[in-house]
Amino acid sequence: MSQSSVSTNAPATSRRFIWSLTLRDALLVALIADLVVLGKVLINVPLHVPGHTGAVVVALFVVGRGIVGRRGTGLLMGLLAGVLLTLLGHGHAPFLEWVKYVAMGLTVDLGAALLPGGISNKVSVAVIGALANLAKLITTLIIGAILKLPLGFLFWGLGYAATTHVVFGAIGGLLGVLLVAQLRKIPGVGA
Repeated sequence: MSQSSVSTNAPATSRRFIWSLTLRDALLVALIADLVVLGKVLINVPLHVPGHTGAVVVALFVVGRGIVGRRGTGLLMGLLAGVLLTLLGHGHAPFLEWVKYVAMGLTVDLGAALLPGGISNKVSVAVIGALANLAKLITTLIIGAILKLPLGFLFWGLGYAATTHVVFGAIGGLLGVLLVAQLRKIPGVGA
């Protein structure tokens, strides 16, 4: 196969599939959303620390946004992952589980667009990861308040929970940016 026959996924020449994404981009979004679901369902480490799964989930959101590199990627990944988790009956309020992941994806997209350096700057990505995991916590609190769940104990330890969500989100963001840097070296994968 000659070098010229390999697709470079150049934005100007690629055929758009959906939402300004190429078929390759849409498949990557779906694959990473599935990995988010697997990370949430299968990686069940009993650390008993709030927000610890954010290290894996946020890293995957950052990888998806960094590899695809288009606006709305995080939101689309969050929507797909959230719907899949809802269909699997995951979470305390499974029918509203999708809202948490949409909030995370939207936060990653907004952070990538507004912070200097976006997904390529390690400091910005640590902040994006922390905010994304914190968005999930805040969404959980809002859902709990709407459903009138007993939130007394949660509010009692809210400072601790928010701190751990921020720390694990920042770790996930840093892991994600390191993965993106390595994946961009692979021909056909990098944006």
